Order: sequence, then structure tokens, then C-alpha cells
Amino acid sequence: MTEKGTHTESVLENNPSYDSSPQALAEELRLNKRVVTKIDLVVLPFLVCTVFLQLLDKNSLSYAAIYGLKTDNNLKGQEYSWLATIFYLGYLFAEIPVFFLLPKIRNLGRFMCILIMVWGALLMCMSACHNFAGLATIRLFLGIFEAAIQPACIMISTTWYTKKEQPIRMALWSNTFAGVFNGIFGYGIGHWGGPLAIWKYIFLVYGAVTVTFGACYYFVIPNKIESAWFLSKEERQCAIARTATNHTGIHLGRKQIKWSQILESIYDPKYWLLVVFIIVQNFINAGITNFNTFIIKGFGYSNYKTMLLATPQAAVAMGACVIVAAICYFIKNIRYILICMTTGVTMAGIIMLWKISPEKHRNTCLAAVYICGFYNAPYVLTLSLIASNNSGGSKKSFNSISVGLFYALGNLIGPQFFIDSESPTYHTGIKAMLAACVIMFFCIISYAILCFTENKRRDSRYAAEGGVPLTVEELIQIGEEVDQSDMTDVENRHFRYSF
Repeated sequence: MTEKGTHTESVLENNPSYDSSPQALAEELRLNKRVVTKIDLVVLPFLVCTVFLQLLDKNSLSYAAIYGLKTDNNLKGQEYSWLATIFYLGYLFAEIPVFFLLPKIRNLGRFMCILIMVWGALLMCMSACHNFAGLATIRLFLGIFEAAIQPACIMISTTWYTKKEQPIRMALWSNTFAGVFNGIFGYGIGHWGGPLAIWKYIFLVYGAVTVTFGACYYFVIPNKIESAWFLSKEERQCAIARTATNHTGIHLGRKQIKWSQILESIYDPKYWLLVVFIIVQNFINAGITNFNTFIIKGFGYSNYKTMLLATPQAAVAMGACVIVAAICYFIKNIRYILICMTTGVTMAGIIMLWKISPEKHRNTCLAAVYICGFYNAPYVLTLSLIASNNSGGSKKSFNSISVGLFYALGNLIGPQFFIDSESPTYHTGIKAMLAACVIMFFCIISYAILCFTENKRRDSRYAAEGGVPLTVEELIQIGEEVDQSDMTDVENRHFRYSF
């Protein structure tokens, strides 16, 4: 059996010049599609549901607050904002041990399942709290146990999917389904009428579902491609060959941390541009995640109506992510343009919230809230850039952990711009989100210029050395050598950056 057709699209995406055999490629295309379909039916639902439950559980705080959490726990002043912040304090500090632990774990899926069950149990404990200290303590531990989830999802995505396939898959698992269903679930739970306070039922139900999911998937998720129970031997070979063309490595569980690879990232200006981007983008995330319901309620709506009216924004965010990711699938190196476009739409919504009076134009202000839903698309596309543009075990781990670290830092700082005395307009917070959009523009345009320049330099050097188009087999062989030798994107002269 030849392996030419098992990764046709990946080769076209990542290597613009190669020697192809159309007939041979066509013969194996069906096998490639079958492998992708099976991966999408097993691995992708795990990633989607994990992040869905993580966001559902994390964002449940703002919905619980609508149903009396603040009153029942006697929260005053900035204490609610600190509940949003302290989660990310735990998340931030946990990233350091996660960095050393994550690269050594061979079965990331089962490790994630254990974390899922622990955080679900902690969420259920939130219902027993009766003061700020109790809530803050559990929120701190929730942050600690959720810190490894996003970096692990990135590493699993790069293991199973090609560069071309990653954006749309990441758009699906970096989802805002939670925002859509949080409002619907919150509305439904609000009408239960049981003996407990409504906000307690939110934590109990969400926590129980999370624990059940983690326990069930513990026995389903494979630890690596070679042991995937849902693939035949031929299909496993195909899956390995597909992702080998990424030139980013496919094996997890490397025991040695190579500090030279970490220094390579630290000395790279592209790394710092994305670091700044992630921090300021999460100023916006913090505002929308934790204060969205208060802003909408400030327009004069009841608690129940606020729950339902908060739902469309998340639907807009999800739709925007899927659309831009689908465009990336068909058009190469367009991510930075789409990031600029969706950031511009988000900025328009923020300006509308800042300048338009809700007393005179309530529906327009509500539309502005929904327009702000485009904020999540730039983040998802940035995650795909990090996944596609880093090779080498330690470097990939470091960059994946960096996402979680600076995601936490942005969400930690963000809520402090939303001052309780300015509720429900939060003018300082609105201005902070607007400034974040401007910085995001600068970072992503600079990043694209650096990637484009480096690709041109490598193309010119390769041509000057008498380089010839590579066959598919040669590309696979290079990918396997990259994996076995743990080569970085800087060391691999065949590597080309996506932007």
C-alpha cells in the first residue's frame, strides 16, 4: 500500500512545491476521509464537550449571581469581581507545575478526565457556601484544576489533525456553546421551585454532569494514535503519516525538557506578539464572560429575560468562529486578515455600548452586545497559529502552557476594570476593551509580517541551494525525522509558517 493519498490536503497546505502523482493520490483519498471521520467521531467530541463543560461551569458564576448568590453570600463592593479574578489566580499559579508535568504525561486524555471529575466535584461544593471566603476558596481550586485543560487540548489537536484541519476543529472545541446553553439552562433551572436557592441548583446540576462525563470518557479516549481502538492497523499508519507532514511532531510523553527550545521561543519576537495579543484579548473575554448579564439587566430587563437575552451573543460568537475557520480551510494564510476583520467588528460593538444611551436606544444597545460576540473568533484563530507554527516537544509544550498562563493573566486583570460603582454601564471596563482591540490589531499585523518575511527568506535560501520539489514520501520521511529527532521549526529548513 502507498501512503501518498493519505494526506493530500496537508501536503498542499504546508508545502507549496512537491512532486505529486494524481492517480496515486486519488486512490488513497477515501482512506484519508475515513480516518478523519473516525477521529472526528471520537477525539473531537471529547475536546468539544470538555471545553463546553469547562466554560459552562466557569461562567455559571454570573448566572448564579442573577439568582441571588451575591445577596445570600453577603457579597459587597468588589468582592464579586474578586471571585472572577481569584479563579485565574489559581489558574495562573498552576501553569508552572503544569509546564513540567504535561510534557511527561503519555495519556493526556485520561489525565484530563481525572481533572474533569475533580473540578465537577468542586463545583458541586459551591452550593454549600454561605460567604465570600468559602466561594473564593473553591474558585481558587477550580482555577488550579482547570489550568491544564486548554494546553492539553492544543497538544491533542496537533497530534491528531493536520495544519489545514486544525482551525475549524479548534473553532469547534474552543466553543461558546456554553454561553448559548447557560442562558437556556439558567432559565429552566430558575423555574424548578425546589427547597434550595436557585443558584445552588445551578452548581449542583452542572457539577454532577461534569463528573459523569469525566468518568465515562476515561474508558473511551485513546492515549496515542498507535493505540487508537477505533482505527484499524492500516488506518493508524494513515493517521501517523497525515500528521507527520505537519513537521511539528506527533509523540507525547517526552520525559526530557529541552531548555534550548524554550529559549528559542523566548528570543522569538513572534512569541511575544502573541503573548500580548492573548493578554489583551482576554480583557474582552473577562468583561463579556463575567459582566455580560449585568450589562443586559441594566437595560431594564427582568432576571428571567436577561437569561434568555444573553444567549444570542454566544451564538454569534460560535457562528463567527466556525465561519472564519471554514474560510481558513479553503484559503491559505488568511488568518491574520480574518483576525483583523473580527476584531474590527468587536470594536464597533464596544463603541456602540460606550456611546449609545440605553435609556433612549435599548434595542440598539442590545444589538451592540450581540455584535461583541465576534470577540472569540480572533482568540480561536490565534490558538490555531500557535498549534501550527511550533515544532519540538518542549517548545510545543511551552507555547501551549504560555496560552494558559497569559489567558489567565488577561482574565485576572480584566475584571478589575469593571468597577462596581459604575454598574451597569462600566465605562472604565468598556474603554479597557476598546484599547485591547487597538493593541490586537498591532500585534497580529506585526506577526503576519514576520511570518511572511521568514517564509520568503527560507524559500530564497532553499532555491539558492538548488532545492527541488519534494515527493510526498520525502515529506513524510522529513516529518518522521522531525518527530524522532525532536526538531524545532527554526531547525527544520522545510518548515513554513502559517499566518
